[in-house]
Amino acid sequence: MTDKVFLLPKPTKKEKGDYNDHKTVKPLAICEYLIKLSAFSKDAVVLDPFIGSGTTAVAAKKLGKNYIGIDANEKYVKISEKRLKELDEKPDLFRNTVNAEKQEKRSLQVQLQIA
Repeated sequence: MTDKVFLLPKPTKKEKGDYNDHKTVKPLAICEYLIKLSAFSKDAVVLDPFIGSGTTAVAAKKLGKNYIGIDANEKYVKISEKRLKELDEKPDLFRNTVNAEKQEKRSLQVQLQIA
């Protein structure tokens, strides 16, 4: 039995960055959704002990949350730092177009299934 289902698009090349070769980049939409769901306080700190390519940190920063990211792989830390720097330099970089926003809203719907 499934209680919740998340329908999400794969991360786009624009969202990931051309330089990002991390094998399991998460969709920004799911990280934003989970942060909104769990970080209520404006002073909340989002901790990601396996930051990877930094999607959680990018989502937290977009939402105005503090974040801490940790990773043993220096290459991934550099990718995370680059993505965060790009967000500072181009605030609209991770912003969705109107059509993508509509698709994201549809795909973020959580479907509750009752057996």
